[in-house]
Amino acid sequence: MRQLTFPSLLTRKAPRGAGKSRRAPLRRRAPRWLMHLARPAVASTAAALILLVGFVTWRSGGVEVLGEALLSWTGSAGFAVEEVLVVGRVETPADQILAALDVRKGSPLFAFSPAAARERLLALGWVREARVERRFPDVVYVDLEERRPAAIWQNAGKFALVDEAGAVIGADAVSRFASLRIIVGPDAPDKFAVLFAALETRPEMLEHVTAAVRVGGRRWNLKLDNGMTVLLPEEGIATAWRTLGDAARDSALMERDLVHIDLRIPDRLVLRLTPGAAKVRGEDQGA
Repeated sequence: MRQLTFPSLLTRKAPRGAGKSRRAPLRRRAPRWLMHLARPAVASTAAALILLVGFVTWRSGGVEVLGEALLSWTGSAGFAVEEVLVVGRVETPADQILAALDVRKGSPLFAFSPAAARERLLALGWVREARVERRFPDVVYVDLEERRPAAIWQNAGKFALVDEAGAVIGADAVSRFASLRIIVGPDAPDKFAVLFAALETRPEMLEHVTAAVRVGGRRWNLKLDNGMTVLLPEEGIATAWRTLGDAARDSALMERDLVHIDLRIPDRLVLRLTPGAAKVRGEDQGA
């Protein structure tokens, strides 16, 4: 470090003709007690400046202004990752979370970017929302909001869980949610929420629905637990569904031997009997 000295404090030669009793002034020195106090103060000021730079960098979410040497110093000074604290995790695998965070024990806390880690977490199927923070001096804190499975999506022979908004969660846990209804078709995740909202107008009928199949990207066919198929119209699904519910209540329609019930014609139910029931009915009519 370069030391600077004021010219007025330098030793000067005595002018010619001056008496020998006159001495050149000596360099002024600070009192010893003041020098002892100054050294810790300088060190504390330097540390404060480093922490201030680190704090500004932390608030900005990046580490561009910090060099590798400074990051290493902050880690050795106690600002190193010792713990990853995650709350809200139920279904998301722990190894996927750690991979998304991309942080190791002992790495400098200032080198960790919460914003970048959050983006990687949001790419995980189970994660709907995430909040990521540095908590000084040594904790990475993660607060997760996970998706709730609402249906099983079948498409091109593959199955995956989807949430109520149609976001695809993944295929790993499908077997654990086998009681959910199945939706079929390429665009089924984007459309099924509106369908289910209409079917909920008659919850006693909705209980019998096991699957909903998208037809031609325009309408739905419902599969019931008694083997029947219900053909829904493109428009007015809730009205047609209530009509079916009234008929089922008044005439025990769900107990008859039917292949399908066609609701595509307004205010009408078109019934198709099973082959066995049709044969018996034909014989009875012939008799």
